[in-house]
Amino acid sequence: MGLIIHIDGGSRGNPGPAGAGVVIHREDGALIHESAHFLGEQTNNAAEYLALILALRRATRCESKAIRVNSDSQLLVRQITGEYQVKNPKLLEFYEQAQLLLIKIQRWTMRHIPREHNSCADKLANMAMDRGESVLVFDIEQDAGASIEPERDAPVPKGADTSDSASPNTKTPADRGVANDEPRAVQVLVAETPNPSTCPARNSPSATIRITHTLPAGLCVHAAQALLPTVIAILNTDSSEYSAVPTMTVRCSHPECAASFHVSPARPGNGSPRRVGD
Repeated sequence: MGLIIHIDGGSRGNPGPAGAGVVIHREDGALIHESAHFLGEQTNNAAEYLALILALRRATRCESKAIRVNSDSQLLVRQITGEYQVKNPKLLEFYEQAQLLLIKIQRWTMRHIPREHNSCADKLANMAMDRGESVLVFDIEQDAGASIEPERDAPVPKGADTSDSASPNTKTPADRGVANDEPRAVQVLVAETPNPSTCPARNSPSATIRITHTLPAGLCVHAAQALLPTVIAILNTDSSEYSAVPTMTVRCSHPECAASFHVSPARPGNGSPRRVGD
């Protein structure tokens, strides 16, 4: 059974004291988790990202293979789904953290909802800002009303600069637990071919695309924009988790293109799958 997640983040001052609210239900309505997180001084957009990261961390402990995330932040939703680029260095760091969590989930969707449909998460975010502390309101695995341990609550490493002017993540593959001599590649299977009348590339890529750190010729920039966050997340996955990365479906970001792709690690012995429908 899938999970339905509501998140909200905000700050008083932008930047200023910030809070995040997380609500997680099963599809049948059963409550799994409610929490209010005090985030220190953050911008509104950073708080929205941190709310997503905290929600995904809790969701990955559930057995569900599918989640639906609801947020009233249009910027967050459009950046995570690939419609907007992430240009702010600090938000880019949070974006990468979120992508590394999303690749652990077999199927996920994210949608923008009106603020009035996100009232519970909003109240939790304001609770955190009012109290100046994080509170676990309910969790099916823990006692309600308990304080959230700072180590578990912190979405970024201790000592990290939390201002939006911070430098982007500069960790090397070795820092992420990936051996420098370990070859990495991502396999992209074309599930639905691009519409030749609207695709800027005017030609279809190969049925199976192999991406390392160089993009193959013939790949439309819109498809590349949609694929790159997932490809980068897979390439940077910790070695201990790399083999468990599931196959994910990515759709081209061009509004008139019907292309979609199945993306997964290029594992030894997985052969050369044919295009779906062949």
